[in-house]
Amino acid sequence: MLKTYTYSLLFITACALASCEKWDDRVTLASESLGRNLFEQISTQPELSKFQELLIKSGYDKLISASQNYTVFAPSNKALEGFDTNSLKDSASIKAFVGNHIAMQSYPMPSTNTENRIKLLNGKYLSFTKGLLGDSPISTPSIFVGNGVLHVLDKYAPVLPNIWTYINDTRAEYTQNKVLANLVYYSFNPAKAIIDSISGTTGRPIYRAGSGLELKNQFTDAVYDLADESKQYTYFILNDQAFASEIAKVSPFFKTSTNDSTYNAAAWNVIKDVAIEGYYTTEKLPEVLKSKFGVDIPLNKTAILKSIKMSNGIAYVLNKVDFKLQDKLQPIVVEAESNNTFMQNISTATFAIMQKKNPTTNQDFTQILFAGHGVTNFWVRYRVQAVPTAKYKVYWVAVNDQSRTNYTSSGVTPPTTLTQRLAMGSVTNTTFANVTVTLNNYSEVLLGEYTTTRFGTLDLFLQGSGTTPIVLDYIKLVPVL
Repeated sequence: MLKTYTYSLLFITACALASCEKWDDRVTLASESLGRNLFEQISTQPELSKFQELLIKSGYDKLISASQNYTVFAPSNKALEGFDTNSLKDSASIKAFVGNHIAMQSYPMPSTNTENRIKLLNGKYLSFTKGLLGDSPISTPSIFVGNGVLHVLDKYAPVLPNIWTYINDTRAEYTQNKVLANLVYYSFNPAKAIIDSISGTTGRPIYRAGSGLELKNQFTDAVYDLADESKQYTYFILNDQAFASEIAKVSPFFKTSTNDSTYNAAAWNVIKDVAIEGYYTTEKLPEVLKSKFGVDIPLNKTAILKSIKMSNGIAYVLNKVDFKLQDKLQPIVVEAESNNTFMQNISTATFAIMQKKNPTTNQDFTQILFAGHGVTNFWVRYRVQAVPTAKYKVYWVAVNDQSRTNYTSSGVTPPTTLTQRLAMGSVTNTTFANVTVTLNNYSEVLLGEYTTTRFGTLDLFLQGSGTTPIVLDYIKLVPVL
């Protein structure tokens, strides 16, 4: 018993001493690394010699030797075996590749798999989770040094194009991308224009001709900026056959004076719904996604020809996306307080924007009232842009809540009777007759049907009968398909 106890005690003591020696080694190593900067630490690790050479070529060796904190994700020599350094043909490509492995600030290894997207020196973003930078496994995490943190990767992080770059690079391959990339126009930006002089009459700057012009894109303005690296998107590319099929489906509703302008209008109707915000892997791709404009994007995984991972999302090439016409041609709602309003220049008219509550739905709404104008058949015009060629059911909501009976010394004043009509296209159009606005009716009223013959601008005239006031909450045009 005594011998057994003695041997056990000696064994435990030996183990404890060995553990202490290992711990002391770790403390010593940690202490040594904290005395180095990132480049010095990388230089002490032979397995990082190839990345060290790239750091020197990029000039980032000096950057990560400075006092500011950085995080370096250094691919090992083994990780770089499959990488052709000859593909880095100039200093810009070297900087882009090396910068794809360096982030400002210190980022120790996360303790969970919760995604944390971090910005890298080249302007790209990568997800950083427990054990992974993007798709690159981290073999040695969190080596703390004097000016940041070093992680060693088992796989290098490739520099991926963003979706906008890919669209421009594949214009010859996909008609959709060619059309989208060509949705360009010039816009004047006074902040970038050269001022030649100041007008002595107006006091405003006189800009040099041709200066301050910026090339912009309609899709970037109206839908998403697919060059934005800080966000993630899912972009659907219809192959040429599928793209042509969808354009043919909607073209009858975008008739113009020329074939080219008809095609462009129909193509825009398709293209505006091919991107959504958010990153959807194939596994997480649902059967239907909704575009920014509320259009259902039906997705059948069997229609996916290929997927392309991007720095700010993912793109799918599809051989079919069967958009529904009722989703593509949505009702047009013209609010009474719209900025696109023009009325006859009557100085005596009272123009009131009134906030009201619908007692049936308990929802707030905004209504306009034009009164006291003293003009027979006074009208207000609403100009609606980009109206498809179609038959529409036309509705309005116009609330006459001036239902109070006034008792005065001169007698009884009955509730105000409001009579008005909607003229389509021109103020003389008689498609719809005068309508007496029912007291306290908060529901949509069907005025009738109207067919547009050409895609483009449609003027709507709200016109009173006699000199009575006119009121309006909104006008709605519902396509009849």
